Amino acid sequence: MALEKPPGLVVHPPSPEAMVGRDPAPGAKHAGETLANWLRANVPEITRNFSSDDLRPGIVHRLDTDTSGIILVAKDPETLTALQDQFRARTVEKVYQALVLGDPGERGTLRGSIGRVGEDTRQGVKHLSFSWEKRTPKPAETDFHVIDRFLVRPLGLNQEVGTRLCWLELRPKTGRTHQLRVQLLDAGTPIIGDPMYSTKESREVSKSLGLDRQFLHATSLTFTDPLRQERVVMKSPLAPDLQHVFDSLQG
Repeated sequence: MALEKPPGLVVHPPSPEAMVGRDPAPGAKHAGETLANWLRANVPEITRNFSSDDLRPGIVHRLDTDTSGIILVAKDPETLTALQDQFRARTVEKVYQALVLGDPGERGTLRGSIGRVGEDTRQGVKHLSFSWEKRTPKPAETDFHVIDRFLVRPLGLNQEVGTRLCWLELRPKTGRTHQLRVQLLDAGTPIIGDPMYSTKESREVSKSLGLDRQFLHATSLTFTDPLRQERVVMKSPLAPDLQHVFDSLQG
């Protein structure tokens, strides 16, 4: 089952051990607002086939709280295992779209290693920080190409030259936490709207566009159907808030 995850929805609650000394995820207005809880309330097979103690019943993979787009859910444990095995084997093709500050070039590959470096606090919200060369880093790789380019002149920035934005298609080859957001910031092209992995200029542009979450959308997943053993492509159009920003840039 493929679902369209809206921005602001936490995929699943963290384990009690993971929450020791931490605040809730910034995107969650209430602790119960998770995809996992929605599935239990609306999909009978989830309640029937998964334990009530399972924190992520049927959820094959995850998306960041404020990343929108397509997410896969399995209705039984056998299908869940088969699909997760494909993610681990990296045979699932994942495609995202993002709007970034700056221009990374027509196409290329972002490579590096991402590792947790502890916690810090910004604007009263605890979150994990990531770095390229610290504490057991893991390799991360993402292919990208530019779909379109835009020039904007937000208030407070250079009005004569303008600011270049690029609309990218991203194909991550690995699945590290916050991978696309970290890699694009490291490349000097932070995602517009991202409150965590940002620069002063990207925050100014985000404000001028009225965007208060990262312009990052999971547009398609290609995987093998465990039952039919056929390749399946699931697609998701841009979320309404991102489409509105895109339309304003084109207009």
